[in-house]
Amino acid sequence: MENKTAREIESRLIIDLAPPAGLDSLQVVIPHKEGLLTKAALKYAAGLATDLNVRLRLIDVHVVPYGVPLDEPTVDPKYFTRKLRNVARESTLPISAEVVYARDWEQGLRRSLSPGSLVLMAIRRFWWRTSEKRLAARLRKLGHQVIWVEAKFGDSEQFLNP
Repeated sequence: MENKTAREIESRLIIDLAPPAGLDSLQVVIPHKEGLLTKAALKYAAGLATDLNVRLRLIDVHVVPYGVPLDEPTVDPKYFTRKLRNVARESTLPISAEVVYARDWEQGLRRSLSPGSLVLMAIRRFWWRTSEKRLAARLRKLGHQVIWVEAKFGDSEQFLNP
């Protein structure tokens, strides 16, 4: 009999758009929640990675409701892969994109991260503590390095001080 709990933990689909990573490359994880924020994070990473050997991991976590098997999501996986490819093509850096199916968004992201990961998150600027800032604090407590960049949207896309 199969172990249901192990099978239901998560399901992954990986799209590798980059050449194989060397041991000396720096991996930066960008969680994908919203298209504009992901594009802002990719743009910031391109500026940050000048003259560095950086490989980006774009992680898109999709919540699958209980009662639906994780290996049979309700939305066609081709839709998510096409969406991630379109976002990843806008960057000049090597990117490996992953679609993770999980019961909880944050748990799916946590399981996708290797110990001590460097996570780059673009957030909107608000005067209150946003859910992204709270997520960054929880990831830091787990031992990950988190860089959050406040992205300002409007007439021109720009970055504020992280």
